[in-house]
Amino acid sequence: MSFEHILLDHLGPITRLTLNVPSRLNAMTSAMGAEIREAVPLINDRDETRVVIVRGAGRAFSAGGSLKSIQEEVSEDPDSGPGLGGGANFYRLYLSVRDLEAPSIAAINGHAIGAGLCFALGCDMRVIRTGARVGMTFVRLGIHPGMAATWTLPRLIGPARAAELLYSGRLIDAATAVDWGIASREADDDFDQVVEDLAMEVAASGPVAVKATKRTLRGAFERSIDEALELESAEQEVTFRTADAREGVQALTERRSPRFVGR
Repeated sequence: MSFEHILLDHLGPITRLTLNVPSRLNAMTSAMGAEIREAVPLINDRDETRVVIVRGAGRAFSAGGSLKSIQEEVSEDPDSGPGLGGGANFYRLYLSVRDLEAPSIAAINGHAIGAGLCFALGCDMRVIRTGARVGMTFVRLGIHPGMAATWTLPRLIGPARAAELLYSGRLIDAATAVDWGIASREADDDFDQVVEDLAMEVAASGPVAVKATKRTLRGAFERSIDEALELESAEQEVTFRTADAREGVQALTERRSPRFVGR
């Protein structure tokens, strides 16, 4: 399937999903979001994919919602157009990235602003390039944050720091983003290689176990420790019965790298 606003590339165990409107700093529109939603099941149906890298083409990850869409939302003219396509519905298109079964890495290659940062937070891991800035700038436009910003950010960096960013609309640099926990790694000229190395490290692990672990992590903040133990036990029991588990144990005894097949 060909897309107009994104690129979807597969190479071995890695799939790359790229926001591809660099002339507009990958500004987010309903059309782009619809393509992301279409891409997710295609990625999930590809057995070879063990990790997904999400990034922006050009010099930005994403500048957030397109200015035209925002202007239409705040217009007093009832005939101005659909704007963002209806708030939550627009945001759900992009947050469908959370439905990826394989782990995802947001490669924040440039600025990630407002909804652009929210989209990056929908991924499981984040690597940020030196020089990139990120921020929740919604209130700087006089509008309430969206795309689950008030849900994801406090869980990631704590309520006080989340409040600071959400109330001020301030942009922070890459080093601060790592220090606060928005990203786990910062890289400069070796950015692409750092992202690739992380992806290959994940891809080298047992894919059945990794996908199960992603499912378990998803609701970690909503479960009690006893509920977590029960879920982990159930998932572990399933993985104990896989060919990958047998291969992993055999490789350990033979002191070699395992060759997982995803079964």
